[in-house]
Amino acid sequence: MDELIHKANALKVLDAVSDGVIITNLERRIVFINETARRLLRYSEGEVADARCKNITQTSECEYSCPMTRAMQNGQDLVGLPMWYRTKDGQLLNCRTNVMLLRDDAGKVVGGVEVFSDITQIARLQESAEERFSFSNIIGHNRNMQEVFDLIKMVAETDSTVLITGESGTGKEMVANAIHFNSTRRTRAFVKVNCAALNEGVLESELFGHVRGAFTGAIADKMGRFELAHGGTIFLDEIAEIPPATQVKLLRVLQEGELERVGSSKGVKVDVRVVAATNRDLAAALEDGSFRQDLFYRLNVFRIVLPPLRDRKDDVPLLVDYFLKKIAAKMPSKNLDRIETEALARLMDYRFPGNIRELENLVEHAAIRCQDGIIRTRDLPLPSAMPPEEAAEPLYQIHSPLETLERDLILKTLDANDWKISKTAQRLGISRVTLWRKMKEYGVQKKAASAP
Repeated sequence: MDELIHKANALKVLDAVSDGVIITNLERRIVFINETARRLLRYSEGEVADARCKNITQTSECEYSCPMTRAMQNGQDLVGLPMWYRTKDGQLLNCRTNVMLLRDDAGKVVGGVEVFSDITQIARLQESAEERFSFSNIIGHNRNMQEVFDLIKMVAETDSTVLITGESGTGKEMVANAIHFNSTRRTRAFVKVNCAALNEGVLESELFGHVRGAFTGAIADKMGRFELAHGGTIFLDEIAEIPPATQVKLLRVLQEGELERVGSSKGVKVDVRVVAATNRDLAAALEDGSFRQDLFYRLNVFRIVLPPLRDRKDDVPLLVDYFLKKIAAKMPSKNLDRIETEALARLMDYRFPGNIRELENLVEHAAIRCQDGIIRTRDLPLPSAMPPEEAAEPLYQIHSPLETLERDLILKTLDANDWKISKTAQRLGISRVTLWRKMKEYGVQKKAASAP
């Protein structure tokens, strides 16, 4: 009687879990299927009793490499298998599957359990994230940015630790995203931590987790961000803000791949790739002792330095074009599709202490202020004095090629600087060689003076 009650309770629990569960005997016939598995595979209760497993799941592995057979041949469970299941009505499910062997009291294998999770929606979100964070979405034709792209491609394929440095607003998080979503870990977790947003006690618990009773309010064990990122990548933003005591524990994780939860002396092994970022001068932090040298050397395996926007001004038109389109989609009633050439020139001339983030905010502010879908100089909240009202300015349609805008801007800047190449190149933020090349490419020539 007790055995029957125990069995009934066990089956009741299996029916309640959120993963699909299928139990088969040695002949691969189904002896139990839980409610989740029936729902996912579109079968009604009792419909699959004693059926061959492959006729019900129709997985991508059935005909060529049955996971249950592999588990039995190797004598060990299989974990995290990517598999496709076909439902009764022919739909495909993208699943993550674990296969566990069932043994009798003597240790002999008598069957197996297949536990699978439907990750179809997660996979679609993953694909969307990969598309969102592809290299094509990091905007920049500037030579310095092309070097950054090359570095991302080099390091993304490895598991090496990466340190991203650059001023605030230069796109460090976007680069971290690109590294993860173009790596072999792209299907695993990508966990982000802003180290400057948490005080020392909270940060340590967030990074490494804690055990019950470790401190007031720790009513249960908690996994830290490193454990959550196991198998994937952790992005430690503002790494220079980590307190010295926490730096010591972080160093251990980087050196040994092991951590201790707060309040515990038991080591926990983790497999995590670390990408860190800072906008601080780490050389100064090393000098004043606020950042450990040994930790710096562990983080500085592969360094990517992001240039400030003032050093890549030739990318400003590209970025403005991107932000205009993005903002226009959020404000359809504005019919936003134009910007004055002079307004763009003013942006090109600005030094952008807040870099790309500031540029996006300026464009959005101007979009809100503009009245007729045209962003004009007066709409830009720039700190310098506004120039006098211009007559009919040439306009740039954001749906037309960027080359048209660039040519107009070069011509306007050349005229404003009496066609002095060095001065014009300096204002545009490009080299004299680049300016000459673009003038030749666009057929830009100074008009001969008219005869008196």
